[in-house]
Amino acid sequence: MSAALDPLDARWITAPGDDPQNPLLRAVLHLPAPPLSARWRYTGLGTVRAWVNGSPASASRLDPGLTDPRVRVQVLEVDIAPLLRAGENVLGLDLGRGFHALTTENVWRWEQAPWRGPVRAWAHLRVDLADGSSRVLATGPEWRTAPGPVTHDSMYAGETFDPREDPAAWRLPGYDDATWDPVLVEPDRPASRRRADGDEPILQLQAQEPVVVREEIAPRTVSAGPERIVLDLGRVIAGWCRFELAEHVDALAEPVAFRARHGEKLRADGTVDDDNEHIRGDRFQRDDVRLRPGIAESFEPQHSYKGFRYVQLEAVTGDLADVRVTGLLAHADLAPASTLTSSEPLVERFDAAMRASLANNMHHVPTDTPMHEKNGWTGDALTALAAMATSFDMHRMLRKWLDDQVDAQRADGSLSVISPNPGWGYEELSPAPEWTTLMPVLLDELACEYGDLEAVRTHEAAARRYLDHELSRRDGDGLISGVLGDYLTPGSPGPAPEDKRLSATLMVASAQRRLAHALELADLAGGAELRASAQELEDSVNRVFLDAERGLYRDPAGTGPGTGYRQTSNLLPLALGTVPAEHVAAVQENLVRAIEGAGDHHDCGHLGVRFLLPVLSAAAQGALAWRVLANPTAPGWRAWLEAGNSTFMEMWEDPRSCSHYFMGTPATWLHENVAGLRRGPDGWGNFLVAPDPDVPVGRITMTRRTRAGEIALAVDREARTLRLTVPGGTRARVLLPGTDRQLGPGEHALDW
Repeated sequence: MSAALDPLDARWITAPGDDPQNPLLRAVLHLPAPPLSARWRYTGLGTVRAWVNGSPASASRLDPGLTDPRVRVQVLEVDIAPLLRAGENVLGLDLGRGFHALTTENVWRWEQAPWRGPVRAWAHLRVDLADGSSRVLATGPEWRTAPGPVTHDSMYAGETFDPREDPAAWRLPGYDDATWDPVLVEPDRPASRRRADGDEPILQLQAQEPVVVREEIAPRTVSAGPERIVLDLGRVIAGWCRFELAEHVDALAEPVAFRARHGEKLRADGTVDDDNEHIRGDRFQRDDVRLRPGIAESFEPQHSYKGFRYVQLEAVTGDLADVRVTGLLAHADLAPASTLTSSEPLVERFDAAMRASLANNMHHVPTDTPMHEKNGWTGDALTALAAMATSFDMHRMLRKWLDDQVDAQRADGSLSVISPNPGWGYEELSPAPEWTTLMPVLLDELACEYGDLEAVRTHEAAARRYLDHELSRRDGDGLISGVLGDYLTPGSPGPAPEDKRLSATLMVASAQRRLAHALELADLAGGAELRASAQELEDSVNRVFLDAERGLYRDPAGTGPGTGYRQTSNLLPLALGTVPAEHVAAVQENLVRAIEGAGDHHDCGHLGVRFLLPVLSAAAQGALAWRVLANPTAPGWRAWLEAGNSTFMEMWEDPRSCSHYFMGTPATWLHENVAGLRRGPDGWGNFLVAPDPDVPVGRITMTRRTRAGEIALAVDREARTLRLTVPGGTRARVLLPGTDRQLGPGEHALDW
């Protein structure tokens, strides 16, 4: 993470009033000579879009990314020398509410966040000039402010655009701002928005990748009439729309006003489904837009984003046929970490759907749905860490998110199920170790995948405090309770039906082992104690849940809806190495029997689907694993894809969200078992290539960019060949039928 910044001489500024709505902030800078360099640092509490002489200071959007601003505030740094010139220059800051000053009532209580206050900005510019002099412009009393053309903005409800003048004019030199007000300069940060120790929040350079527009999409018309038009982008995206008047519209024509509703699905009557049970109010994902010919002929939201496939325009005044709509896909500017191709179309479609589902949820932190929640649910990411790291370079974003989790940790060590959070999720839907164990696991992931031992050294104490908190909750059986378990199993609208102590306890034990490993990589003490504690938890699970005679894990209560055989209750002990060696074969056999007896179907929620296929491959059941993945009937992934979806659903029946990555984690099996490429136990210095020979997928190729270099792998099960590029400084262990070889750097070709 970047170090704390010197606050320099910039002050926090805002517009007058108790709760200003989308204020514009403006300052003029006169330069006597051309600029050679110009470092502009700026941020906002809320969202901020920065402008220099009418041009965006950066392509990034929705900055600076949510944190708990009582602890830390992220600052952007850009070189704006190419946008400056000798003479008059205008710097502009356009502020939005974001999650900082949200007014939309919601179940997570973001509108009641403890840091809540007016939107505000902070900025500092230093310009070095060709004549050898320099100039500094910082936010302070010389800045001026006025209300902007956006009269409402909400991350959930959308924006209202009602301009009275050219909405771009204020950003340009020569604009008359005499009627604008002086800004309100804060002499000091209010105590309610300070850290608990009374110190000022840390200012630091933005850590994670910015949100940028990645693609423009021309929609097709689903239905059209004078009062309503429904458009289809062809796939679910995260982002927003650009609305423009057609070129033929006369400058003297009346304004065109409309409502634009956004949703992932259509209702039975063909209208856009923009319902959300978690958001209160009369609007959700709706932009109210007024375009004025000759004055304001286009609008693109600046302070909110949506998850949607369909857009519904509803006429208020004017002709909807005069409006042109372009969909803008926007998410974090993450670098791809791999490529994958295959002779089997389902492999490519599944992998692409997971990548798209992940990308749609990357907005400063990994979220759980770009439409319904936009929350950083930790349990979703806990099961998807491997898929995330294979799909994108996640180092910066995960490192930032780790800080968010530590910043929000309570004195007793407990964590919320969402991060960042406004004080929600410590009691609500908690305890849930299947979510909150992300923190210690993330330390090990950062160490192994990216070699980030500094993260381990900085935050291992917080991870220990959290695990101690979980251990303090053990019951008389030595087990740890949870309220969510294997979330969203088929037929269940929420928490798992079985005794959730099994999954909660095993996830804590697994987190202890992961933290112990991270400590050892960082040359820190404490690993042995953590492993011993994990063994105690695993022994308790075996004592309470393992039926040694039958070779399976069952509900000890013997009554209730969860007492039947549950696949996840047997998958987790197998995947995490909890099953005593003498019982492994029997537990595997019962699992196979249960899946085959269900017509090659699973009965898993978010935990089970992560481990189902790898556990089958480990049991020499790769062919069955493929049949489960390729099963064309529900519950299953192929049914989603063949229904025309390019992203994964949240639920197996009547899905709410249509861009949810936590059910797409079998993508990891495609990478690690079908292609066969796996990271070594300590990182990529020593990695494993072990394609499952029983999976009926002919050819699959994969490249993987690691901190040790790029690995290239091509597996052909039909020709029984394998080609592998091993980067310099690394070694690969290759396991093929009848072959166990160690290969050093270079190009290798092997026959099976």
